[in-house]
Amino acid sequence: MSRKIPATVVTGFLGAGKTSLIQHLLRTAGGRRLALIINEFGEIGVDGEILKSCGIDSCPAENIVELANGCLCCTVADDFLPTIEALLDRPLPPDHIVIETSGLALPKPLVQAFAWPEVRTRVTVDGVIAVVDGPAVAAGRFADDPAALAAQRAGDAALDHDSPLAELFRDQLACADLVVLSKSDLVSPAALAGIEARLKAVLRPGVNIVRSKGDLAAPVLIGLNAAAEDDMAARVGHHGEEEEHDHDDFDSIVVLPSAAKVSRFFTDLPA
Repeated sequence: MSRKIPATVVTGFLGAGKTSLIQHLLRTAGGRRLALIINEFGEIGVDGEILKSCGIDSCPAENIVELANGCLCCTVADDFLPTIEALLDRPLPPDHIVIETSGLALPKPLVQAFAWPEVRTRVTVDGVIAVVDGPAVAAGRFADDPAALAAQRAGDAALDHDSPLAELFRDQLACADLVVLSKSDLVSPAALAGIEARLKAVLRPGVNIVRSKGDLAAPVLIGLNAAAEDDMAARVGHHGEEEEHDHDDFDSIVVLPSAAKVSRFFTDLPA
């Protein structure tokens, strides 16, 4: 293979708008053959069925793979790597791979998997896209429905981390190459400007924020050429110093955020 196949990782909490974003990306793929890996299983199979029923030529149903055995960052070796290898080994491999993570996934362990010997010469992370729920953040929440996230967490027997939402949000932003502020038509211009200012204060230099109503075209989202797996040192979030995804040495609790918590999140993080 003369070049690495690019992959885009889409992160964001359950209900943030990842599926709508991906659906429009597929519709505007410009002739690229796409493969889609779905790990958002808050409502098992719903995202996959929505996308499979769209009849999008660039991503036929057989190119959509659902991984519902648990949070992808916790099942990298068992689920993710074999799936990637199977896609790469097809007689006609995809031009681009899109991965929709669970809202509970830590993005860094997933991106690090692209540096594993099995795939590092064949695929690269074109970019990590963090989808931020504009109305939720404007209302002082990290996610639209924290209770649904709690239910998702309780239903995932494979989940081996119990990070509070603020920590997950921090990791999503720290790993992002592009931030999509979703549902922007539901937020006032002044509130959007305020959210963007707070996000820019904690993002890495050069990471752009784009507003979305679910209608961003593929050229905005893919072709970032980030090679994120080679740039992990710059993507330090809450779990940035951990080489392995293993939290057995300490206990943690789930804390649902309030408006004050969201505000404090931006205040406490260094620029």
